[in-house]
Order: sequence, then C-alpha cells, then structure tokens
Amino acid sequence: MILLQLNDITKSFDGEDIFNDVDFEVKTGERIGIVGRNGAGKSTLMKIIAGVEDYDSGHVSKSKNLKLGYLTQQMTLNTNQTVIEEMSKPFESMKQLENEMKKETDWLAQHANEYDTEEYKTHIDRYEYLSNEFEQQDGYQYESKIKTVLHGLNFTESDYNRPINDFSGGQKTRLSLAQMLLSEPDLLLLDEPTNHLDMETTQWLEGYLNYFKGAIVIISHDRYFLDKIVNQIYDVALGDVQHYVGNYKQFIEQRDKYYEKRMQEYERQQAEIKRLETFVEKNIARASTTGMAKSRRKMLEKIERINKPMIDAKSANIQFNFDRNTGNDVFHIKNLEIGYEQAITKGINIEVSKGDHIAIIGPNGIGKSTLIKTIAGIQPQLAGQITTGANLKIGYYDQKQAEFKSNKTILDYLWDQYPSMNEKDIRAVLGRFLFVQEDVKKIINDLSGGEKARLQLALLMLERNNVLILDEPTNHLDIDSKEMLEQALDHFEGTILFVSHDRYFINQLANKVYDLDHEGGTMYLGNYQYFIEKKEENAAIQAKKEQETPTQSEVTTTQNNNYFDQKLQKREQRQIERQIEQVEADIENYESKIGEINEQLTLPDIYSNPEEASRLAKEKEESEQKLEQVMSKWTELQEKLI
Repeated sequence: MILLQLNDITKSFDGEDIFNDVDFEVKTGERIGIVGRNGAGKSTLMKIIAGVEDYDSGHVSKSKNLKLGYLTQQMTLNTNQTVIEEMSKPFESMKQLENEMKKETDWLAQHANEYDTEEYKTHIDRYEYLSNEFEQQDGYQYESKIKTVLHGLNFTESDYNRPINDFSGGQKTRLSLAQMLLSEPDLLLLDEPTNHLDMETTQWLEGYLNYFKGAIVIISHDRYFLDKIVNQIYDVALGDVQHYVGNYKQFIEQRDKYYEKRMQEYERQQAEIKRLETFVEKNIARASTTGMAKSRRKMLEKIERINKPMIDAKSANIQFNFDRNTGNDVFHIKNLEIGYEQAITKGINIEVSKGDHIAIIGPNGIGKSTLIKTIAGIQPQLAGQITTGANLKIGYYDQKQAEFKSNKTILDYLWDQYPSMNEKDIRAVLGRFLFVQEDVKKIINDLSGGEKARLQLALLMLERNNVLILDEPTNHLDIDSKEMLEQALDHFEGTILFVSHDRYFINQLANKVYDLDHEGGTMYLGNYQYFIEKKEENAAIQAKKEQETPTQSEVTTTQNNNYFDQKLQKREQRQIERQIEQVEADIENYESKIGEINEQLTLPDIYSNPEEASRLAKEKEESEQKLEQVMSKWTELQEKLI
C-alpha cells in the first residue's frame, strides 16, 4: 500500500533551485535512506515529506488517516512532567480502557452476591468486552514496551520519575525519539537519529527499527547504520534526486557504475561530434565534398546531446605522507593507568607495531580520549610505562580542534604556520581540502564545523607525521569527506591510533580494535565486524558455561565443544560467503568489461583500425580467461558452502 507520494516537486530558496521534478514514494513497511552532501537539500526534502515545508510546484498525496512521526535534529521534549508520564502519552486509549476495566472489577467485587441478576451479567459482559479490546491492543504489554525503549535508549528506572526538564539537551532528544517509537506511527521520519547515541545505544536502535512495523525514512551520516536498516536510497545531489534499490554500500556501487556508464556514453558521443565537425570544417568549402559535409552537418543538428554527467562528490583530495618511517616497535604500553586524579581503569597493556591501524572503542566516559592523549604525551600518566620506538614523529588531531576561533582568513592562518611556503603552494594545499578561489579569504570564525575540521586536517597533512593519533576525526565531516579521509588513511603506510564512534569508518580503516573497559581492555585482531562476531561468540560461550551444573560437567563440556565447533563453522561459512560476494563482483566486472569491448569492436573507428582492433581483441581474450578463472573459484566456494 502506498502511504505517501511526491510527484514533480520543485523547491527553491531565493531564486536558487534546491531540486527539480522530484518523485518520491513510500510504501507500507519500506526502509528508505536519504543521503547527500551537507546543504544539498536532504532536510528540506524530509520537511516536505513531513508536511512542514512548502514547495514551489508539484503534488504531494498521503493515504487517508496516515499516522506520521517526525524527529528533527533539534527536537527535544520541554515539560515538567516526569519521564514515565510523558512516555505513557501514546497509550492514553489503553490507560482509559484499563481504568474502565478497573471500574467494572470494583463494581463486580462490591456486588458479588448479586451474581444471578441481569445487571450483574451486563457488567460481566461489559468487562469481557473491555478485556478483549485491551488484549487486542497489547494493553498488557504497554508498560513493558515503555521500559524496553527507555532502557534501550540508556535511561534507568531511577530516571522514570524525574521531570524531563532536568535532563540535558541530548537526553531530551533521546526522550523525543523514545516517545516517537512508542507511538508506533505508520510512517517514521528520522533526521540524524544517532547524533546523540553511543555505539551500544545505536546498535539497540538498529535492532528495534528492524522489527518496527511501520515504514521508515532516515537521513543519516552514519553509513553503518544505513547499511543495517535501509533497502532503498534517495540521493540528493546537484539539484536532482536519484532513486537506488539497496543499502548504502550497494548504492555507492550503483551510483559509481551509473556515473561511469553515462561518462562513457558522453565521451563516445563527444568523439563522434568532434569527428563530424572536423569533416564538415574540412570539406564544406570543396565543391566535390560539400554535399557530404552538409549531410554530416544535418546529422550533427539531429544529435540529441548528452549533458556531461556530474557526480556530487567534490571531496577533499587528502594524502598523508612522511619522510622517514618508524621502527617495527612503535609503542610498548605496560600497566598504564590513566586519568586526572584517580585511575579510570586498571592497567592497560597494548603493543603497537609499525603499520597498525588501531581503533580504540568503549562506552562513553571510559577514558578513550584520555588514553590517546596520554599516549601522545599531551596528558601525564598516573602509573605504568609507555616505551616509544625509534624515529617517531607523532601528529595529534582532536575533535575539539574543529571548534577553534580566529579572526584571520583561512589563507593567512595556514600561511602563518608555514611562512616559508609561497602563496601558490598554500592555495594548492587548501584546494585539496575544498577551499578554492575566494574561499581561502573566508574568516575562520565564520566557518562551519566541517570547514574548520578540514582546515585542521590540512595542517595535520603538512606536518608529515609517521604516527597519527586521532580523536573522532570524522566528526563534523559530511559523508563524501569521510570517505576521502578513509581512503587517505587507508593508504597511509605509517601507524594510526584513533578513537571513533563511526563504525563504518572503523570497519574500513582498522586492522585491530582495542575495546577499553574498567579492567583495562582487550585487543581484537580484526576490523569492527570481526570484533562484533568475536564478542557474540564469546558471549554465547559464556552463556553456555553459566548453565553448567556439577553433575552435568562432562556432558556440558561436550556440548560446549560442539557449540564452539558450530560457532567456528558459522564463522568460516560467513568468511566463505564474503569471498563469494567478492568473486561475484569480479564476475560482474569482467562480464561488463567484455560487453564494453564487444560494443567498441562494432564501432567503425575501431574495426577500420587493425592495430586498435587487435589490442581490444587481446584485452577481451585476457578478460575471458580471467572470467573463466573466477567462475571456477566461484564453483569451488559454492561447494565449500554446501
């Protein structure tokens, strides 16, 4: 069933188009993500969907009696009512039924000796009717639902009777989200719902939304969150809104393929246009060839020109290099205690080697930032040892650096740090971080958080460090800039220690994950997905152990071994499945390449050029051989999977 439709929607601000002729559709139960660069118009589109923003032209239609919930980035609950009072509001009808049921049970108790009267039977019937209604509406579960959602969003029972105005702004936003989830709308609109959530709470929200009955439309910079929730993407870019089927990862692949295909079509047409124009130019004046030239000029006039495809991925061109690498041993950390006056955790033990990309994760307040500041030498240690290796040149980036103030221009600020560089080189560096032309004359105090973050990253790049210690480096950055930072750091041959809440970023960059806790922490030798799988495996084994009894020890040991074998088998199966996905992608790439070569071989310019035709034929043969190899590998993997 179609819940909502946008047809040919156009929107502009101050005469500048935000987007044109937008079509958007939401059906029952669908999970949709809206993505795009900062300022592209994502929130504007969401507001139009929610009915709180006007549009210039087009039509919006909604199903009758559509129950819609809309959580904005700024939404907070402001009331002196308690948490439990406010969270109970979506269940007013159930509470009313509950009160009426209580009235009936009270009357029946008071008139128990009149059980054989008509009036008593009427009250019995009334109670049964109310009880059935209450049960059909899950009335017996609503208090449990409230507690489940509040607990999932990190509120404890001690918070239930506190006035909402006693909470912080971020907590109030979480309470707004809680109330919206409890109201169970037909269509849930969420604008950056994970902004005030830690990793654990975000994971809980993912699980909750996956079982949510209504349709969901989400704007989010959290790509891991989008991958887990959505199965459709609307990309807002360059005044256009394109629809893709799949999660975020699949959207990126489809978008890039679409762009490449359109670029090939554009370049092919441009080459044909140039060939025809050259022929006309050379032959129009000759009497013997003027007829052919005029014919080709008519062909030129009839060609439906393809506009040059544009991709809204103007992103920072970041590269981190250094002059001399470290030795193999970078940090030897033994029994390290961190904090200000008292140690936050027990002794921390970490070995850091050259080339490690270590993500440091853990709950809020556990001391992740304190740990990396201590390792970087910015904060003194309370106890323990940090032994540094040879040739270390450490660069430190703090998320708070994106909050700095200055009345200088961007150009002058960077130039002051590197006065020996000439203006051309300074501008070249700034251009790689998207500060071009007149942008370099912007006053720093007028910059957004994202712009300040990019400027600080530019300074970090110029330092040419071989060890990077980063605290929330993706904060303030839009998705495209995050991806460019990922690529730059992924290609960095030095050593990285970083703190991040961005699970997608961790998954792409980390080859080790250190989970900091009050006992000191545990190192996991893999990316974030490996860490999750290992935690689940350990939790399952621990749960099995807790079920053991002394008289069942031998049986339980066997069960545990079987269970562990099953988990190991499942993990190996997941690895095979991931290999199959990669091989299938390779098959698709080779098939696509062979198809493109076949198409090129049919072009007159190619088959009339024996040298080029021979080169393409050889390239096709090589691609066919590689395709045969990956097809064989795919068959082998499928047999292993079975």
